[in-house]
Amino acid sequence: MFLSLRNGYSFGYRIVMIISMEEEIYPNAPIVLMVAEIKHTAHGPMDEKQSRIISEAVKETLPIRTEDVEQNLSFSAAPDGSMSQPQVSQTKALRWSSRDKRTVVTVRPDSISVETTKYRRYEDVRLLLEKSLTALADAIVPDGVTRIGLRYIDEIRVPSNDDSGIPRWDEWVDGSLLGPHDIEIGQGLLPVRNEGASAFSGGDSTRLVLRYGAQDTYVVGSTPQLRRPLPAPGPLFKLDIDSYWQPEDIPAFAPARILAMADKLHGPVRSIFEGLITDKLRNEVLRRG
Repeated sequence: MFLSLRNGYSFGYRIVMIISMEEEIYPNAPIVLMVAEIKHTAHGPMDEKQSRIISEAVKETLPIRTEDVEQNLSFSAAPDGSMSQPQVSQTKALRWSSRDKRTVVTVRPDSISVETTKYRRYEDVRLLLEKSLTALADAIVPDGVTRIGLRYIDEIRVPSNDDSGIPRWDEWVDGSLLGPHDIEIGQGLLPVRNEGASAFSGGDSTRLVLRYGAQDTYVVGSTPQLRRPLPAPGPLFKLDIDSYWQPEDIPAFAPARILAMADKLHGPVRSIFEGLITDKLRNEVLRRG
């Protein structure tokens, strides 16, 4: 992530509330993708008039409108436990993108999302999400909300300590993320990948899933729909944070309430990121533009 919280955070595999904070935008932030997705009950196809309502709302930031047909595969289990033949369905996706194709709003029959590989701060995404939600509610009001999620993916890259090219990750991230890296296995076997996951649950249908690990391949690639400038390949540490709300009932589709929940989901994301990195990473990497 990208914010440094200078007062009142701690981390011990629990999410903490931040009482006082001063936000710092890191000039060399590791975030490579941020997604805000609202899933809702499915609606019918949007006509041209309804589509223009969204175009008008986001045209200053996202002037390019495209339309794709996506192929979806679904499987079901037969009574004997075998898998049936895959069922193929098609979904129309309407997209509004920036001219550099690094920020996109996508509307599908059962969701609306904002994605960006050019993330600077949450408020920018929130403003675009607000415009998109309000326009969707004006164009075609879904019956209800089924999930609200914010996802942040970081690729942390640091200098290597020696000629091996492999960083000593315990200097850059919290040691609890590194797993059994000092175990003698024998037979010439060396660790080449480390990954894990932790899940957190609140009492109000909120959840947070943290996936993490060291790897050599990109976590997020570049696609024709959403571009991402790719750095040189090499070792990185992944932090993938999915903060979401999935209620048992289906509340009404109300943009103001959706945004309030998104704000709530955003809070622990900042906390957990800052609790998982070291001052060495902040000072020697993130604060160096």
